[in-house]
Amino acid sequence: MSYFEEIVEGELKSPSVFKEKYKLYPEYTPERLPHREKQLKELAQRFKAIFSSPGEEMLRIVLSGSYGTGKTVTARVFGATITALAKKRGINLKYVHVNCFKSRTLPQVVHSISAGLGISLPQRGLSVQELLKGLLDDMERKNTYALIALDEFDYFMLSNSLTNPLYTLVRLYDDYSLERKRINYIFIVRDPSILEIGGEASSSYFVKDIIAFPPYKSAELYDILKERAGEALFPGVISDDGLKYISLLEGYDKGGPGSARTALEILVRAGESADAERRGSISMDDIRKAQVVVRPETALLQDQLHSLEKHELLIFLSVVKTLKETGSGFARMGEVESTYRQICENYREKARKHTQLYTYIMKMKNLGILTARSSGKGYRGKSTLLGISGGPLDELEKRVEELLAGRGK
Repeated sequence: MSYFEEIVEGELKSPSVFKEKYKLYPEYTPERLPHREKQLKELAQRFKAIFSSPGEEMLRIVLSGSYGTGKTVTARVFGATITALAKKRGINLKYVHVNCFKSRTLPQVVHSISAGLGISLPQRGLSVQELLKGLLDDMERKNTYALIALDEFDYFMLSNSLTNPLYTLVRLYDDYSLERKRINYIFIVRDPSILEIGGEASSSYFVKDIIAFPPYKSAELYDILKERAGEALFPGVISDDGLKYISLLEGYDKGGPGSARTALEILVRAGESADAERRGSISMDDIRKAQVVVRPETALLQDQLHSLEKHELLIFLSVVKTLKETGSGFARMGEVESTYRQICENYREKARKHTQLYTYIMKMKNLGILTARSSGKGYRGKSTLLGISGGPLDELEKRVEELLAGRGK
């Protein structure tokens, strides 16, 4: 065995506190949803008519709550459950989950819905009204009903504040007087007041249709962490006191954000700290170090990275590495491009040209992932300066490299 193989093999064989690490990730749907049973019941009450009188009205509900309060996972669980129950009753109901952080325009949303329903629509050449008509006509032919969850809908509203696409969505059947109303909505937002951007004619539809997701209290977070740790970690690697400590740090009633995502992220990072030091258990120091690293805004940014294309991730990684190398708050565009070309060689990717890179950067700026500004006093020559305000660079670099490794070189 070679010198390098010994190093790698040693790490591969090293013990881990994780049994099934992915069960601590936001994408994982657990078998139970502690402290969200009430919201599930409210959803079931609101969508009863899908079974009793399908197509008689367009049903809609708003799920509202801050980051990490279980809105997305509750919607997904409800969607999977209600479609299974509908199938048993002979109703062809499909659930489609659209991330509006990624699909920010009305045409993009319509195409995401059509893809989720298995309906092929032209990518170009049709107006939104024509796309919607094609979607509805196909559903009518196939006798299909849809429950559409529009997640991160705040971003959609902010990105389209001048055009009011919400009106088009909720008043859909004002223009298409078909016999049955086959589309129903779940709008997922952090603050329901964002819907007021659409004007009274649209926002008035939701006055009585809001299900609140309050921040988790420490005792509630403990219940969540206890269940997820039981699924993801080997027995005995974290003490009950350790789980309670995370819950106290993050519980809303104890001054924390009340975010389950943040609490679970702390547990992941604490486990990784234990693994790095080849210890078979998670200590309080591991948790303290993880809590310093994990901030709500950092966890949010890491969620957003999932929606980036491969070369957008490569340019983001280039910004991170350049900032680390220079030790500055901002990096020149030219420096980032040089790093980007080297990273592309490492990943065996053909580097994009300057114009395309600038397009990527402006997109990430608009999404709040990067900061970009023109150089001013103190800089020789005119340049675009790039920065990151979303968390520790080491953690961001690690997360991006994990995402790139998952997509393959």
